[in-house]
Amino acid sequence: MKVRQIYSATVVIEHQGIKILCDPWFTEGIYHGSWFHYPPLRFSPQDFFDVDAIYLSHIHPDHVDVGALQQFPKTIPVYIHQYAEKYLLNLLTPLGFAQVREIPHKGEIRLGPDFQMEILAADNCDPRVCGRFFGCTFPGALTLTQQIDSLAVFRGGGRTVVNANDCPYPLAQSVCDYVKQKYGPIDFLMVGYSGAGEYPQCFDEEMGESLLLENAAKKRRQMLFQAVQYLQHLKPVFFMPFAGQYVLGGRFARRNRFRGVPELEELPAEFSRLFSGHDLSSQMVQLNSGEWFDVEQGTASASFTPPDPQERLRYIQEKLAPKLYDYETLFRVEQKVKADLTPRLLQAQSRMLKYQELCGYRSDWKVYLDAGEDQRYCVPYNGEPIRRVPPGTCEKPYVQIRLDYSLLKMILDRKAHWNNAIIGSHLTFSRKPERFDRAVYQILCYLC
Repeated sequence: MKVRQIYSATVVIEHQGIKILCDPWFTEGIYHGSWFHYPPLRFSPQDFFDVDAIYLSHIHPDHVDVGALQQFPKTIPVYIHQYAEKYLLNLLTPLGFAQVREIPHKGEIRLGPDFQMEILAADNCDPRVCGRFFGCTFPGALTLTQQIDSLAVFRGGGRTVVNANDCPYPLAQSVCDYVKQKYGPIDFLMVGYSGAGEYPQCFDEEMGESLLLENAAKKRRQMLFQAVQYLQHLKPVFFMPFAGQYVLGGRFARRNRFRGVPELEELPAEFSRLFSGHDLSSQMVQLNSGEWFDVEQGTASASFTPPDPQERLRYIQEKLAPKLYDYETLFRVEQKVKADLTPRLLQAQSRMLKYQELCGYRSDWKVYLDAGEDQRYCVPYNGEPIRRVPPGTCEKPYVQIRLDYSLLKMILDRKAHWNNAIIGSHLTFSRKPERFDRAVYQILCYLC
């Protein structure tokens, strides 16, 4: 069995001439125009039209690139996890693939005579586990996973490859037990080492530079340790840090240095430091885009050449920072036609309140949406209606979110989503008190 690195979580698993493309991302400027490849990607979807199947782990654009998938032959089978909420299936259906197969937890797919794949829900289909991360409270949660991540295990030629993509380790502990018990020794683990989100870089107007860097370093350590936890649990012979590799473009490119994401050239030193404090013997593999690792032979097609940090910085400043976002071009709302969004927000709040009722969640937290000038809105979490408020009005406890008016309208028009706007670093946050309440951000995603 061979693993070919393309970029981030985009890999090809091959055995006996059968190729499975995992989580294709080829389009520049995903997440509404902010995420880019570095080094620049030299591949296009056409280079992978010969694959025998596509596995999509979850709905995020760096794993499900709709623009790229539109170009693929629609005869290629597509495998996804059988989520209770059909967001991923509904996204894929209009693309016209003849075979989009939902695979249940622990469902196996025979890819060849000696080649199989098993798809696993990260939360082991246990809503008590999932609920701590994603708030699983919908009908059906007792039998089907609600959250957005899945893993895949590939087996062929007596070798086992595990693709953990973005699954948080605390969510996947019981699944790791299952994988060890069923498959025995793991030969190759693809494991995430970073986390994409708003913290701390989107708090850049509230925190000073030193505090931003301090919190970015803390986040970096936490995410690297999650990779170590996977390694401690599964004890693979080889592992490859992957997924979550990106750079920000556009006017928020300045936030790159505060993301808390280690660069590829920094990973050998980082894992060497972490290994020194733990009893680990797994061997790290790093591959440049397009290169292969032969799992049986334990060899790579070429030695790894790390990116040049100075060249990366130059590329971001000269090529990416001038880029414009979707809401600054195609979906831009001119000043003269900007309207009061209260009626639209009240309509959206009705959906949010239904979710709050399902959760049984009420709180004195408030979210203030500041879309510039007099476009400022208070979103209470106690069941009261959304209202327009004057600038400077903030009642504790609150989260204030500054965002472009056009982006807010895109979200209300369902041409954008809160979660993607957050991951794309398009929002600017402040909060009082300085306390993270997961439910506040979870429920906000239903205001659309």
